[in-house]
Amino acid sequence: MTVAVQSMVPEYVWTANNALVFTPTGMPLAAYPLIPKLLGNQEPGGRVVAVQDVIASWVGMSRSQVTRGLQHLGFAQMVWKEGNGVYRLSPLIAGFRTPAEQLAAIGEMDDDDRFDHPHFQERYEHRVAEYEKERLEKAVRRQRPTEPIDLASRRKR
Repeated sequence: MTVAVQSMVPEYVWTANNALVFTPTGMPLAAYPLIPKLLGNQEPGGRVVAVQDVIASWVGMSRSQVTRGLQHLGFAQMVWKEGNGVYRLSPLIAGFRTPAEQLAAIGEMDDDDRFDHPHFQERYEHRVAEYEKERLEKAVRRQRPTEPIDLASRRKR
């Protein structure tokens, strides 16, 4: 029996960006090496299919560092998580088949998703602060003592 192997040549993508110009100050160092690796492993339109363990092997970091880096790229609206192992780069930095496709995708973007906004840094800091506040609230709820269960009232009669 003969098995034919089809060669998978990655599709070339066109992009014009200065992704590192738009990175917010205060982002963790783990986020910076992720940007070029995600740009280099994207499908046309900015879709990246890779679980965090694979991304960690690409950049030589731990999975927890990758998680934190991706989280902050999300706060900066540079990368969105679409599902398990599927990420989407912002159209402002993603590669497309043609410049016209990129311009069309950028034109469809909501103003809140753009990171070339004048208040980009403030919005990033606000998202980080909201996340930290939510994390702290969850930790407090976990630490709160649970009320004792009244076993007598739950007994069958």
